[in-house]
Amino acid sequence: MYSAKMATPLIDRLSPEPFYVQLRGVLESQIDDGTLAVGDRLPSEMELCRTYDLARSTVRETLRSMQERGRVKMIPRRGAVVVESRDQGWPLQVPEGFFEAEMDRKRHNVETKILEAKRSVLPPDPAAALGLGKEPGFMIRRLRRLDGHVALYSVNYLLPECERAIRESSLLTTEGSLNKVLRSAGFVICGARRTVEAVPATKELSKLLGVAPGNPLLLVTSASWGRDQRCFDYYTSWLRSEVVKVTIEARARFEDAPRPWSPSRAKQA
Repeated sequence: MYSAKMATPLIDRLSPEPFYVQLRGVLESQIDDGTLAVGDRLPSEMELCRTYDLARSTVRETLRSMQERGRVKMIPRRGAVVVESRDQGWPLQVPEGFFEAEMDRKRHNVETKILEAKRSVLPPDPAAALGLGKEPGFMIRRLRRLDGHVALYSVNYLLPECERAIRESSLLTTEGSLNKVLRSAGFVICGARRTVEAVPATKELSKLLGVAPGNPLLLVTSASWGRDQRCFDYYTSWLRSEVVKVTIEARARFEDAPRPWSPSRAKQA
């Protein structure tokens, strides 16, 4: 059983990373290191509020996201209970990118090969989403492997001001998370719009992903924006669905929820 005495406030009030993400990291680390075992109940919302000096809405968002990631289950009259982690693939409804959580927990071996990283004029769709027009942006092309199997090819199109943070990090030379690098530089995802469609593998994609030309792939297109509602990351990812399972969890939408980013809103801004 979890003991509140084990908890140490680790919330960085100056960090651009949302408080709920920081608290989630603390609790998930305690699950990963065995402090919290399967079947253990997490502290109540009020206990977490007092221990970490956080608003109840922040704690609730932490627990909601942990349940969404398959780390806990909310049980009536018991609260949040640690559950056996499940291999759920890539959950598109969370801000993290491809297997970011897996890289943290090290349950699977995720390898990344940087194919290209450069500043250039971007294609029309990402340029429009980022509001750049003919102004150069920053592009990263990556090939990802999961447990030794080629799984995904992705291209991230980013605002030019993201380049410095990326080049000053170890992302381009060692394993790492692009989202974490961006968060540390103040580019925190507050929302994203993603689409998924089935497409045939082109000759170029077949060589990159090791499949036959025409083989069906999943194409994920995403635009992520921050607190200012400005899109800072637009990516396209082609997945081998037999290697990576994509999961989407549907939830009720509340009327008072903030309106998502859209190209029309970006033009108005």
